[in-house]
Amino acid sequence: MNTGISKILGGRYEIVALLGEGGFSRTYLANDLFQSGVQYAVKHFIFSSGNQNEVVTAKQLFQREVTILKNLNGHPQIPKFYEYLEENQEFYLIQQYIQGNTLSKEIKSRQKLEEPEVIKILDKLINILLFVHSNNIIHRDIKPDNIIVDDHDNLFLIDFGAVKEIIVRNTRLQKPGTQIYTQGYSPVEQMRGYPQFNSDIYALGMTLIEAITGLEPQALTIDNLGEVVWRDKADVSNWLASILSKMVRYESNARYQSVTELQKDFNVSLSATKLPNTKMMAASLNPYSTSGESISNIILYLILSLLSIIAILYAAGLLPEKRDNELKKQQSLLPEIALMVDV
Repeated sequence: MNTGISKILGGRYEIVALLGEGGFSRTYLANDLFQSGVQYAVKHFIFSSGNQNEVVTAKQLFQREVTILKNLNGHPQIPKFYEYLEENQEFYLIQQYIQGNTLSKEIKSRQKLEEPEVIKILDKLINILLFVHSNNIIHRDIKPDNIIVDDHDNLFLIDFGAVKEIIVRNTRLQKPGTQIYTQGYSPVEQMRGYPQFNSDIYALGMTLIEAITGLEPQALTIDNLGEVVWRDKADVSNWLASILSKMVRYESNARYQSVTELQKDFNVSLSATKLPNTKMMAASLNPYSTSGESISNIILYLILSLLSIIAILYAAGLLPEKRDNELKKQQSLLPEIALMVDV
């Protein structure tokens, strides 16, 4: 395969294959010459454009991505960032290589995913987004191509090249940023240059709708209100359909406002669908089931009743021990009675 780079970077990373490419960059697979069997994903930023504005934009994206990847290094489901290199005015990011398939390939190879799988993916991505958003970062390009499932069924969110850092303390109105998005997965406010945190929620919702229907966003219709029409194309539980539909509302204020809000709704709905435990099921099947306190009272009543019966039987001489004692007492009196008769 022609990699486009036939050299060793930093005296350590040997480029061996092209993994993918975008508008401003190419990603390569590289071997570690210091550690046998270790591989990396190397992102090469391309500045060959004659348009100076595009070159400036690309360099800004690179510097932004370096800073953000350093901040996100603590999450196990985000590829680890190792270092960046600059050689001959070209820039390279060295990252963890995740061996596996993109979610896009999984969907295409299997037509669509089953509901339990989609629930599992949603759960994992909620946790990733909680971490990303807690660092004041909007990913801006969540889609099946940027989600990788490795050989051990671990899920990773990749490609933070389009991220936009939000300065919390900056209360001034922001000018529209660089309009970076993927058609169909991005909400209207992002396409207009004003991405919000719940723009990522919209993109995640569209990704999961594609997973459960097998249809890309372009294959779905939009109604007069701008809402995505998809429910009739999937065999999915009402509770999950309700969550996904709210994730992809056209108006941002009608969507989940935060990942925390989404997580709360997801956990409550998921818990409500689970079967009750064995004790609860046994109690529901037994119409005479009683509480722990009632059972204790019944046991105490039975013990007292049994003691009362024993006392009555003992007093009446009906117990074996009582009869034996009376017989022995009568036998001990016989000699005295015989002596009295002789006299």
